[in-house]
Amino acid sequence: MTVPVFAWHSSLVRLRRVFSKWFLLSILCLEVLCSVCAADVIKLPLRKTVRNHPYQAASSPGVRNRRSIFKQQHRNVFGQPGEGYYIEVNIGTPPQVLNVLIDTGSSNFAVAAAPDPNLDMYFDRDNSSTYDDSGQLVSVPYTQGEWDGTLGKDTVSLYSLSNVTVTAEIAFILEAENFYINGSNWQGILGLAYAEIAMPDDTVEPLFDVMVRQGGVDNMFSIQLCGSLYNDISHNKYLGGSMIFGGTDDSLYTGDILYATIFKEWYYEIILVDVQVAGQSLNMDCKEYNFGKSIVDSGTTNLRLPLKVYDDVLARIKTKVATSFLGPDITNSFWASVDVLCWLEGNIPFDIFPVISLTVAMDKNSSFQLNISPQQYLRAVGEENDIGPDQDCFKFAITPSDSGTVIGAVVMEGFYVVFDRKNKQLGFAKTTCPQRDSSQTVSSIVGPNKYKGDAMDCAYTTAETDESALTIAAYVMAAVCVACILPLTVLLLRWKCPGHRGHDSATTDLISR
Repeated sequence: MTVPVFAWHSSLVRLRRVFSKWFLLSILCLEVLCSVCAADVIKLPLRKTVRNHPYQAASSPGVRNRRSIFKQQHRNVFGQPGEGYYIEVNIGTPPQVLNVLIDTGSSNFAVAAAPDPNLDMYFDRDNSSTYDDSGQLVSVPYTQGEWDGTLGKDTVSLYSLSNVTVTAEIAFILEAENFYINGSNWQGILGLAYAEIAMPDDTVEPLFDVMVRQGGVDNMFSIQLCGSLYNDISHNKYLGGSMIFGGTDDSLYTGDILYATIFKEWYYEIILVDVQVAGQSLNMDCKEYNFGKSIVDSGTTNLRLPLKVYDDVLARIKTKVATSFLGPDITNSFWASVDVLCWLEGNIPFDIFPVISLTVAMDKNSSFQLNISPQQYLRAVGEENDIGPDQDCFKFAITPSDSGTVIGAVVMEGFYVVFDRKNKQLGFAKTTCPQRDSSQTVSSIVGPNKYKGDAMDCAYTTAETDESALTIAAYVMAAVCVACILPLTVLLLRWKCPGHRGHDSATTDLISR
């Protein structure tokens, strides 16, 4: 799920934060100077702190133990695209087990703390002896749905990584609208993006950041989403996937991992330099592909494209399908991702739908290509749509976006995705998830390839420019404030430090009156 962040709001927050820091720094300087006058020597205690990290202790003997820790996290992801992928967490004392949506498109860790018609359980704050309520209210709107709650703290551990327990900031959801999905079996959300987009502001530390700081987990995680088994769609049997906290697991991918630079650390923003349909480029200005931003978001189901890009991609897919399609009529409602399209079981003509390719910038002068198969962007649906046992049905999972390109769960299903925060890069490799059927067009990665020109020029940066101007204005205002405080500092020093006063009689008379 993508949290909308408005440029003017974040700029005002930054303006206030910069001004406050300068003001507090000025006051601190006054106090230090006065302390210097009042005493000959200031003694600062020096203390060397040693922290024991359970994760490091468990992995310190070497690669073998690290692999053992990663293996414990195999098949710890449940769910399916359309309803969300989730993992189990333990919260509070004694621990209460809840399922939380894994969402790389937001940053708040939030769990249900009140009844809701779409839930079968929620966190009972009264039954946790370690629960601490901060009393601060928080509201988070997503692309779809929103919730209101209150911030607090409690102990947290992952069910599949039980040797790491931390005390984390949690948003306890008291009211929600169009947020929970009936029957999805998750009761909260684990935002895995950066603190920059946390609500109400970036002082709220995301859970993964806490795991790195308190638990010694390496600053990276990786995700393998496997989706639905083709032969079991009508019976709602799904593979789920694996999420590895602290590294990568070579049993979950084959070949090399190709890395793209994380352009900006808020969402996991990358840069697209081209989009192709059936091997043919759209030939647009590359900024169009990143209009707003381009992010990787496990909490969004579909591949979402900027409107101009979406219209061109859809027109090309329709043209390709129209020349070779035999079967039921394809309605506009199907292309709008409302209706499903069904075929007799085992007779899906995937080959009439083209491969969609996204070319991702690795750095300024190189790129790689993600080839997205029809089996990914035609999302399998099952009994939740009242489909008979002799049919295989699908929804079209490419949709328009007014906030930029969103590489959602249906795309991630074709790859093993590495969120290497430590090195500010995002990797893709060929997944070891089983194919849905023998006729499946396998998703692939092609690269690295040379890119002519500077790929960084394809980024959409207008909002950042506006924000920088306001930041400069904030520093100017802070400097003016400091300039006003300096005369008061001099007067205060003369008053507080008699031994260091000058001999100017006019000044002495002024202070004495």
